Amino acid sequence: MSAAALALTPRQRALSIAAVVASTIGVGISYGIGYPITALTFEQWGAPTWLNGLVGSAPALAILLCLPFFPRLVGYLGTIRAMALGCVLVGSGFLLMPLFPSPEAWLVLRLIMGAGIALPWLVGETWINTVADDKIRGRMLALYAIALFSGFAAGPFILDQVGIVGWTPFVIGAAGILLAVVPIVSAAALAPSMPEHPDTGVFGAFLLAPIAMVAGVIGGLLELGHFALLPIYALQDGATADQALQLLTLFMVGGIALQFVVGWLADQVSARVVLIAAAFLFAAIAATLPMTDDPILRSAAVFVMGGLGIGFYTLGLTFIGQRVRVQDLAVANAAFLITYQVGAMIGPSIGGVAMGVWQPHGFVVAMVASALLGAFVMALVGRGSRRA
Repeated sequence: MSAAALALTPRQRALSIAAVVASTIGVGISYGIGYPITALTFEQWGAPTWLNGLVGSAPALAILLCLPFFPRLVGYLGTIRAMALGCVLVGSGFLLMPLFPSPEAWLVLRLIMGAGIALPWLVGETWINTVADDKIRGRMLALYAIALFSGFAAGPFILDQVGIVGWTPFVIGAAGILLAVVPIVSAAALAPSMPEHPDTGVFGAFLLAPIAMVAGVIGGLLELGHFALLPIYALQDGATADQALQLLTLFMVGGIALQFVVGWLADQVSARVVLIAAAFLFAAIAATLPMTDDPILRSAAVFVMGGLGIGFYTLGLTFIGQRVRVQDLAVANAAFLITYQVGAMIGPSIGGVAMGVWQPHGFVVAMVASALLGAFVMALVGRGSRRA
């Protein structure tokens, strides 16, 4: 347990973590609204698909470019001010989008919003890992992941209810991220400080917890690969449009519902063991998809796959908290987020290419192969590195 955690009573630790979890819901909602409202609006404008894709990838690109510098920025600004700054940037971006309705303006705004959201994302994870008791670290990070991905899932649902025209969706996106500031400001006295000059840089932090970095790549790859292509795979395999969307919903619901179980397992055994087992189990379950036409069995398989796929995120963060010194947590978490974004960017591409080679089951082959490769690499890294 870190010095910051030891300085707090159990009740203060609980309140500190609760503040971050509550804040994360708003962060997740704004993230979940930003992507679909951009894509749908560009489609409505008649923008070419390449431009839609470019603007869609802008937040991830901004996150990748900014994260190497953000640990020092957070140390300089302080925990609360850094999180608040990020939330204000994202909220302002939402409110400026309807005022500047052009692809060029939205490209700039989405870059700024991506950089902004990286701050509460990075600080929130580091905050929990700094304050959490080692005995329940996995479960506390599971609560964080549940809040984050619940917010992601709520975004498209909100847009389905209010539409994408007018100020309403943009105001909701801004309100979600700006209200996220309230819990963290309320818990300012319980916030851990972060070093202004970490002992290592972000790229050096990849070596501090290599298993977690592999987990980040695999988690982002599997998660975004399924978000982007699972409905298409189901349609090409004979499902109706409603059934295809239901499978995607089940993947997300499984990811949210099973995170606490994943975190509990990491607390009981070790994040490394659970990570390797989860990768093998994901591959085994995913491999059954082409073999069954039973909708109940397929739904159950996708539900568990969601829990395991999103579980890589929870487990990677837990592993970092278990193995990395507190003064290096911010840079290690930044490195983890970079690997997660890399996986998220390549997952849909790998799955799409594989589906083109063998339609539609190439998608399943690509996801199974990625999970198995991740399991073997994590096993080898764990054997060859004492710190891992």
